[in-house]
Amino acid sequence: MLLAILRRVLYVVPLLWGVVTLTFILVSLAPGDIVSATIGDYPASEEYLAARRAELGIDQPFIVQYLNYLWSVARGDLGFSFANREAVLPLVIDHLGATVILVVAASILSLTIGLPLGLWAATSRKRFVDTAINVLALVAFSIPTFWLALLGVMVFAISLGWLPTQGMTTIGYEGTPFEQALDVLWHLLLPAAAMAVPETALMIRMTRASAGGVLNSGYVLTAVSKGMVRSRIVQRHVVRNSLLPVVTVFGYTFGTMIGGSVLVEKVFGWPGMGTLLYDSVSRRDTAVVLGVVVVVAVVTLVVNVLTDIVYGVIDPKVREATSL
Repeated sequence: MLLAILRRVLYVVPLLWGVVTLTFILVSLAPGDIVSATIGDYPASEEYLAARRAELGIDQPFIVQYLNYLWSVARGDLGFSFANREAVLPLVIDHLGATVILVVAASILSLTIGLPLGLWAATSRKRFVDTAINVLALVAFSIPTFWLALLGVMVFAISLGWLPTQGMTTIGYEGTPFEQALDVLWHLLLPAAAMAVPETALMIRMTRASAGGVLNSGYVLTAVSKGMVRSRIVQRHVVRNSLLPVVTVFGYTFGTMIGGSVLVEKVFGWPGMGTLLYDSVSRRDTAVVLGVVVVVAVVTLVVNVLTDIVYGVIDPKVREATSL
């Protein structure tokens, strides 16, 4: 098991190198640069622009810029943001916490709602229940997240006035730590719900398919033939064994949710990495764009490795296979 974990960790290095290389190439091919974005329509001479590009090091050949950046990443240095006037790594880490809070809240919502509905659809003897939940999951999975976020703002924030539209906290709000936590939770409900809808639909479908396979397995049919009560079969056999594939899917979707939170964060003004990435792209701040992608890649790969470890811990078959 330890050797399998070590091999999985070693896979992270070439994957991270591939992500950094591909992102650097794509960013380099994009038109414009931070000097042009900073100057804007202000009339500036070509000599001034050339001097600024030389100062930032973006006038060097592509291969030189790539090797310099690769060496900086290997040393843990993600560069300097000239638009924000600070180092990229602390800037991204400052925004990472808000994104993690949003993604964790959305994940908790998707698990809390998706797992029971998926199990209910698979174990219910009423075909209407299974069909209704399946159709509901299909519709929820098909709705674009950004459209759902805008609809939530229009209905719950503007029309009804129940929830705030922007930010992570109320501006100028002062209170006890508990009251401040409640204020963050109040701002968190709408963006977390918008992000949780497609993930909930995925959890419903995955749990339903996994539980349906377990119900048709030999040991469950044997338990039925022995006269075991159906509720006990579901609790002892179906729930535990059907959660194994769901754990893997949840680990992978957690990483994709971190990278896919850009639009939701921008709609709600959530101060996470998505908002930082959006603003950096518009300002051609390539150092921050690359830094956000690198941090998201690292977090995603770490979550995937932890998911494989958890899967191996809870599934004896995986432990046996890795020990061979």
